[in-house]
Amino acid sequence: MYKDTNRIESFFHALMIQSKMLKIGSRKADQDLRALLETHKTFENIYNSLNGPMLPFESGQICKGLARFRKPFTVLTINDDAFPDSLRNYADATPVLYTMGDLELLMTKGIAVVGTRKLHDKEDIDEGREIVQRLLNKDLTIVSGLAEGCDTLGHMYAIENGGRTIAVLGTPLDKHYPKKNRSLQDKIAQDHLVVSQYPIGIRTFGSYFAHRNTTTVTLASEGVVVIRADDKSGTQYAVRECTKQKKPLYALRNNLCQGYKWTEKFKPKRAN
Repeated sequence: MYKDTNRIESFFHALMIQSKMLKIGSRKADQDLRALLETHKTFENIYNSLNGPMLPFESGQICKGLARFRKPFTVLTINDDAFPDSLRNYADATPVLYTMGDLELLMTKGIAVVGTRKLHDKEDIDEGREIVQRLLNKDLTIVSGLAEGCDTLGHMYAIENGGRTIAVLGTPLDKHYPKKNRSLQDKIAQDHLVVSQYPIGIRTFGSYFAHRNTTTVTLASEGVVVIRADDKSGTQYAVRECTKQKKPLYALRNNLCQGYKWTEKFKPKRAN
């Protein structure tokens, strides 16, 4: 089928998801997959242990997806030495990463930069850039989710100012979301690092974007900085995960005195 071990592993992982042999997109699913990988070591072995059918209908769709995506990628699981200890040692974290780029960035100190997709206020943008520069001055890798707004600001400022950045996708590596960030995603994959917990060839659901916040926060050893986010923002997933992991949570001053309940409840440290 494939000579490339990475493509073989991606194929069997996707096949088990599409044929509903494995669940995905929840802490319980990650915990179950972790146990299977610890026992059987590879996705192909897991598939065989679950007595999967030889050529189920879903295999054709997955093969087409892999055939269209010709770029090289690396699959890391908890059984690999290069798998980051931050994910390995956190029971609720994904036990697999699909990666493109510089794997050494997984070993650097990182901080997550997150916030609203609707980043229009000039003050928010200026203060966001200022705080990212301060983080770069501390030699921190900027970790974010490649969404519009605050995520894009964090990635782009790091790239344009000689820093490092990791993009954590809510889709498989072969997808670009949002589409307007296609060139940015490709740039990060080439010169920095793009990671996903989802294999090539599967369908994508909105819940995947929320769930990937666990990966984003777990990779960010130095905590989370919120540029701007109200109580209804999807950023609250990252805020709750940061609090759960007992990591430092910072908020730019434009979040304070706005009546946001999350700033009162979590009492984040002021970043400026």
